[in-house]
Amino acid sequence: AHVVLTNGDLRLNPDCVASDVGAFRDAVRQGSGETAAGLYAGPFLHGFYLRGAGSFEQWASEQRAALAHEFAGVLRHLAERADREGDRGAAVTWWQRLVDADPLSARATLGLMRAFDAAGDRAAALQHARVFQRLGQEEFGAVPDVAVAELSERLRTAPTARADAHAEPAHAPPLAADAPRSTLVVLPFVNTGGNAEDEHFSDGLTDELIGTMCKLRGLAVVGRTSAFAFKGRRPDVADVAAKLNATSVLEGSVRRFDGRFKIGVQLVRAPDGVVLWSEIYDRDARDIFAVQADIARAVSLALHVRLDPASAAQRATTSDVVAHDAYLRARYLLNRVSADDLRQAVVCFERAVQRDPGYARAYAGLADAHLLLAILGHVPALPEVARVHAAVARALALDGDLAEAHASLACVLFAFDWDWEAAEREFARAIALDPGYGLAHHRYGLYLMYRTRFDEAQQVLERAHAVDPMAASATMNLGRLHLNAGRAERAVPLLRAAIELSPQLVFAHEQLGHAYVQLHARDEALAAFQRVAALSGPRGATRLAYALAVTDDRNAARQLVRGVIDRPDAAAQAFGLALAYTGLGERDRAFAWLDRAHAERDAFLHTIKAMPAFAPLHADPRWPALLLRIGLLERPLESTEKQATIAASHHILPSAAM
Repeated sequence: AHVVLTNGDLRLNPDCVASDVGAFRDAVRQGSGETAAGLYAGPFLHGFYLRGAGSFEQWASEQRAALAHEFAGVLRHLAERADREGDRGAAVTWWQRLVDADPLSARATLGLMRAFDAAGDRAAALQHARVFQRLGQEEFGAVPDVAVAELSERLRTAPTARADAHAEPAHAPPLAADAPRSTLVVLPFVNTGGNAEDEHFSDGLTDELIGTMCKLRGLAVVGRTSAFAFKGRRPDVADVAAKLNATSVLEGSVRRFDGRFKIGVQLVRAPDGVVLWSEIYDRDARDIFAVQADIARAVSLALHVRLDPASAAQRATTSDVVAHDAYLRARYLLNRVSADDLRQAVVCFERAVQRDPGYARAYAGLADAHLLLAILGHVPALPEVARVHAAVARALALDGDLAEAHASLACVLFAFDWDWEAAEREFARAIALDPGYGLAHHRYGLYLMYRTRFDEAQQVLERAHAVDPMAASATMNLGRLHLNAGRAERAVPLLRAAIELSPQLVFAHEQLGHAYVQLHARDEALAAFQRVAALSGPRGATRLAYALAVTDDRNAARQLVRGVIDRPDAAAQAFGLALAYTGLGERDRAFAWLDRAHAERDAFLHTIKAMPAFAPLHADPRWPALLLRIGLLERPLESTEKQATIAASHHILPSAAM
């Protein structure tokens, strides 16, 4: 019989009906810990509910607790065995799984800290201690655990024993520790409420989940831009997976009403369309953080990957839903990147921090908004750079482990402060704190390119492109790398692909024009730069002037240059005017405008060493002097170059250049 009566209870006959619970308990009894750990797929009957069946719910709760206790015992046995056998990698794995199962266990935390330290990753041990203490305070208002605090202090003060004598230098950002076993795409959640004003909430929820999923160890997550390419459609899961090389898809809908929200979400296995997990949440607006954390836990269990217990705590850095809503609206605007949207993003970020002055992620977002305004040339750079530094400093004062803030600081350090070594340290810190933070990797790839470390840059940018293949910026920057490294023929197809993805992406048209110049394709180069001029006004006019100059229409080039110089805001185009004069072969005027670009902290000056267009200036003694001033001279100056540096530091702009 498939069903038997035991002590008055109806039960499945284990001799006829197999179950994962039965297999798990058999493996435990047989002492097969690895098998048992692999069979445990999460809390018993998680999400299953029978209305009006109180006795059933009590029984299910008791079973859930008993199975969780058995699972914890299995993990503890495996972790302690790995410790005894000196298997450092296995010890970290099993202690981490135990911490994932019970993030508030001091015993598990101490085991994981010791395992990390034995494996040579003391920074991870200390970071996990901070996360554990923070979780305890947030969940229960608990005082710091004494044993964890004592071990943290010993690790901070004891000499570091490196597990790998040949490890990378401390400044080099690490690669992700776990090789991804599967790839997840989080599709944009559909706003089903019918109110366009809630679009920022559905998009923001998607962004938050992408960020949290990036922290799941052993899981690759498709980048935001590629995921959002499917926004507004009803795509077939198999089609999405094929286009993005994903093995699973997380999709859902969200509706807000009367201070509540309703979220429906499901995780689908791509090859066969099997729903691995689904849930409907009908909650008060204040529960949004708990729901996000619950979704992350469920996905980690369904995909058998490890959830960093820091994930939810790090991403939900406010408990104020009004501040959080302002933050989501600001992020929504930030992703649109127009000047007006960026200014509105600043307003929303400021509203978030006014509501919650302790909201570190909102300060990091505010820094990014000011940074983009400066980099894209929407406002004068110097005042905006000061605002970036102020917002980053506040973010890091509130949370020194916030990867987003370290990445923003890295960008302003190299793009405007020209402190390249400090920038690399900040990138290393950001990537170590959050290895899945794609924007940090992307920006670090650009940093390497600007320093002409092309081989390293290619590795990083190719990885960024693989994660977000439908992102026009990632495709463009990979093409730009090949252009700057002298491989224009490889740059063209990538730049054309970027334009196909985003026809209004001005910088892609500009880089395509430069590639055609290098390939001596006159007509194609002029067509690309004419498109730049049509899309970007006076900035584009200077680029077209350069193209006309190098394709022997010098009179037309000079006419365009005069038109820009006559504008009251000519100083804002200093870099472009220097480029145009370089094309015209007028070095004195080119260097005069480069001096002006230096004084204005022009957002493009840091790119100059990598750009082939400025090659005609390289033999001039003023060139190394300029590189020295922006921190890009990689060797000591010779005596003649030192003289040029002194001269450059006292250089007065000739009136003819104005």
